Amino acid sequence: MRFIIPLVLALSIMLISCSVSETKTSKVVESQQTNESQAATLPAEQKIACYKDSDCGVRRAENAYCFQGNPVGDLYEWRCNNPGTPQANCEEIHKKGLIAECGSQYFCYKGECVKYANCTDSDNGLNYELKGKVTTNDFAVHEDYCKNSGTLVEYYCSSDDRAFSETKACNCDDGACV
Repeated sequence: MRFIIPLVLALSIMLISCSVSETKTSKVVESQQTNESQAATLPAEQKIACYKDSDCGVRRAENAYCFQGNPVGDLYEWRCNNPGTPQANCEEIHKKGLIAECGSQYFCYKGECVKYANCTDSDNGLNYELKGKVTTNDFAVHEDYCKNSGTLVEYYCSSDDRAFSETKACNCDDGACV
């Protein structure tokens, strides 16, 4: 707005000195005012489509399965091109392969990383004299057993809800030391 008034004055002086027609001057001024008003409020067909990637859509995976402890498959992500401008547009990107790395606190189950949790031990930990069973949220069940008559394999839950086993030398019978 501050430069429109001086511009109009300058154009008016040019009109008088150069004998430019009034219609040409009004078109220039109208054009400049239109550009400024468009910057302030864009017409509906020029609304800004996106400001960031998450404005475009949600990341999704399809045909996912577990391979070497991590989910793989088809990954669809959204990208906002030219964010925050009238030229902004959303683009869906398709990738095949590794979807995520599960890391040490997670395991892959049905193509997703799932946090280790809900590990339960029926004999409450390292209890060599009682046969027990450990169940985890990946639906694995591990029973204490005798590897041979002199070695017990005892399952237990760690503090981070993961199932582990250790061996114990003892006189072993039916999954317990006797």
